[in-house]
Amino acid sequence: MSFVIGMNTVGTSLSEQKIKKRQKSRAIKGLEAIHKHGILHNDIQEENILINDNGDIYLIDFGMASRADTKKKRKLFREEQSNILTC
Repeated sequence: MSFVIGMNTVGTSLSEQKIKKRQKSRAIKGLEAIHKHGILHNDIQEENILINDNGDIYLIDFGMASRADTKKKRKLFREEQSNILTC
């Protein structure tokens, strides 16, 4: 799986075709790679997984992505805020 910035649509979305076992494995490896760098996609769905004519997988639309530690901090903040509001 490649990391690409600013490209045209490379293929069809997953919702328009069946994904093969090998492609599922590649998509999962791609997610694992971004997770190792502390990034969460936060919007994995069929429309955000593209497959080109060669069967290559592309994860797209990182608009909702966040750093893993930032998301944990936000969750903690919301929990703490909720606790304060219920006092």
